[in-house]
Amino acid sequence: MNFWLLLSDAAWALSILLFAWIIVDAWRVSRAYDDDFLMSSTEGSE
Repeated sequence: MNFWLLLSDAAWALSILLFAWIIVDAWRVSRAYDDDFLMSSTEGSE
């Protein structure tokens, strides 16, 4: 196995881990906050 193939496999593994992290984080946020809160904006409400 040469260096570039090993580097390519490491990049794929990292991208899979990042994708899993995004999915888990989205699931945790959706459980912690209501859709109305997530879709609302408090900007300019002073």
